[in-house]
Amino acid sequence: MRFNQFISEMESMVNARDSINQDLADGLENNFQNPEEGFEVIKAIFGNYGVGEFPLEQLNPEGDEIAVDVETISGPLILYVIYSLTDDGDYEFYAELTDDEGLEEIISDEEEEDEVEKD
Repeated sequence: MRFNQFISEMESMVNARDSINQDLADGLENNFQNPEEGFEVIKAIFGNYGVGEFPLEQLNPEGDEIAVDVETISGPLILYVIYSLTDDGDYEFYAELTDDEGLEEIISDEEEEDEVEKD
């Protein structure tokens, strides 16, 4: 494989992931009546891109933070999902398809936010 071809494929992979993440942000913009509804939206978006299924265990009715390995055409990635019960009794979601470095960044950002909230 030539270097230019390699760079082109890498750019396509990043663009595809960015596109999926934008669709996740748009699809999860509104709150849901239960966690299953939010995950159905995620599954539908993944289906549009031909991204593989991801296993889910029992969903916590109080909310949860989940990182699931997902197989894609360009290799393994991680689906990071956090959802929580709002004061109104519905669920808000955030989801991102990322790699190991991106997941570490998300986790470190959350730890920093937690420290700020404690102060």
